[in-house]
Amino acid sequence: MFKVKCKLVSFEGDEKDYPCHFNYKIGDEFYYDGVNFTGRICPGLLASMIPVIHGIYLLGNKYVENVMYRYRGHDARDPAMDKYDGAGFRPLEVPDPDTPKARGGHFVCGDTRTLAHFSCEAIDLSDSDYAQPFYQREIAILGKIEKEPGIKTDEIINRFTDFEREKISPPLTPVLMGVLLDALVDMKYIEIRDGKAYATGHQPPSRPKTG
Repeated sequence: MFKVKCKLVSFEGDEKDYPCHFNYKIGDEFYYDGVNFTGRICPGLLASMIPVIHGIYLLGNKYVENVMYRYRGHDARDPAMDKYDGAGFRPLEVPDPDTPKARGGHFVCGDTRTLAHFSCEAIDLSDSDYAQPFYQREIAILGKIEKEPGIKTDEIINRFTDFEREKISPPLTPVLMGVLLDALVDMKYIEIRDGKAYATGHQPPSRPKTG
């Protein structure tokens, strides 16, 4: 689970003739951590923003990075290409092969004359009350990696006792371990190279004490 930042990046409509009645300014931000919103939120955003914020809160960059069309590039219609792509499009340029995976989503307000356009991205792990069980698991895993740089990812789970793995909610199963490691990589707390995990030195928002 992730802390989400939403930022006004542009007005896609005519803000000069149809000014934003919430008096938003480019660069204004608000946040969601799984419990609380922080910042000013216009009611005209609610319908479009909730699905995006919900998805990014739960999935982080996984919410968008596997959306294939984000990597399509710029096409033109060309019926002659239908026999190749099944739809009749031709690329006008080849995307940079070093293009990284997509990060963040976006949404716009409901006033089609003004269209306040917000970016939406995961900026950290969420340590809110609701996220604590998963957050504490993530921090415990990070601690094991900090103590043993280069530990093989499939051996980390064995650094926990039976009690720690099975009697604390949520139980630390191999599949959950993989999901939590992905989240730590996503927020740049760890790097995984050749199946081995290394802490980056990036410090989490809090270090809960357990036990």
